[in-house]
Amino acid sequence: MSKINLRVGKKIRLYRKAKKLTQEELGEQLRIDYSYLGRIERGEVNITIETLDKIANSLNITPSQLLEDDKHYSKDKLKTDILEKIDTTLLSLSSKELEVLHRLIKDALVFKEL
Repeated sequence: MSKINLRVGKKIRLYRKAKKLTQEELGEQLRIDYSYLGRIERGEVNITIETLDKIANSLNITPSQLLEDDKHYSKDKLKTDILEKIDTTLLSLSSKELEVLHRLIKDALVFKEL
């Protein structure tokens, strides 16, 4: 398994879960077997650019979002897992909800510094 396959697969899983889709549901949209989608998400197979584009379109994101390197993720596994959970939660929020949450986080961090 290559690192890029693993990274792209994790991103696909992250965005799929954020859209509250099962592998079966996304597989139906893509017209691919859900077990193949599972192999993609685990980074076990190489996918074509065309398949990457189809997946991104089904998830309403750009293909580049699946290829971006998450430099903010730590080598610390627990921290990375928590950040992925936060990402999944945030992706399902509207812009207005994200603005409110951002203000709350900023306010909470101000109290932390006191």
